[in-house]
Amino acid sequence: MEEIRLLRLTSGEEILVTMLNENELRTTVKNPVLLIPNKSQIGFMPYLSYCEIEILEIKEDHIMFNLVPTDELKENYKRMVHGPDKKKIQTPKPLKILT
Repeated sequence: MEEIRLLRLTSGEEILVTMLNENELRTTVKNPVLLIPNKSQIGFMPYLSYCEIEILEIKEDHIMFNLVPTDELKENYKRMVHGPDKKKIQTPKPLKILT
């Protein structure tokens, strides 16, 4: 069974992820989702939405904590990454790079 975890990175970002592998140097995850808190609720956004991420490796030095999220967060995460809501996710238009 795939485990859903809440990671806080040293950058201050909090992400929900599906854990794949963890060792003393790196944590490997898939489906990272950035949490965007506001006054009354928490929004979700694809992590690094300008990239296509299947699998993400994070150095253990960059993880401040690794916790079990609430059941409500888990269910919303599952709906976002696996359910019909996935089709509703809007990602930014690709940026043009000026040189």
